[in-house]
Amino acid sequence: MDKAARSYTVLKYNRHMEELRNLHQNALNYVIKVGPHKWSRVQCPKRRYRVMTINVAECINACLKFTRKLPMLTLTKFIRNMLQRWFHDRHRTAQSMRHLLTDAAHLVILKRVDKCAYMTVNPVEWNIFSVKRSRKQWTVDLARKTCTCKKFQIDMFPSSHTLAAARERNLDYTFLCADFYKRQKLIDAYSVPIMHVGHPSSWIVPTDIADRVVLNPMSRRQA
Repeated sequence: MDKAARSYTVLKYNRHMEELRNLHQNALNYVIKVGPHKWSRVQCPKRRYRVMTINVAECINACLKFTRKLPMLTLTKFIRNMLQRWFHDRHRTAQSMRHLLTDAAHLVILKRVDKCAYMTVNPVEWNIFSVKRSRKQWTVDLARKTCTCKKFQIDMFPSSHTLAAARERNLDYTFLCADFYKRQKLIDAYSVPIMHVGHPSSWIVPTDIADRVVLNPMSRRQA
């Protein structure tokens, strides 16, 4: 199941799904009923499942696990302090990075560069290459940013085969990466500081807001 979810090509996806069929037919029926587009990398029409394994709501809920029972005003202050700390720390971390890519992306590149050292590259056209390793072969198009392994176009990040082809043309690999893998995008994401709200006496509240009367919520006390 995990291999099917992480497959980059339909061929590998179908092979792993067939393996699941042989192991447990009911499990196969269940995941198909759920919808492969919701959990499969190759079947997902968007890129929403490429970056995080949990969504934002789950992340925030986990951080507020021990504070959700606090009074609303106290909880709001806690959330603001938490976000202020996050934005400050992540902005400082991003600024301290030394490469054009983020540290995590740069580390992946280094590992894939080691792999491409064992590959043979044969040019087909100026931007198209045939990349071989042992009995396997892939076609890389640097202009269209595609590779037959599908990792390049799905992740928008160069595969080891792509790096081998880029090395053949002395091409800087950072130009093959999507902007959201780059250090500057990470800096920009946390560039707006989360400010404290100040003392209520210093607030400038519009008259139509100040005149509103907010009643307590209508709720029933639990028995």
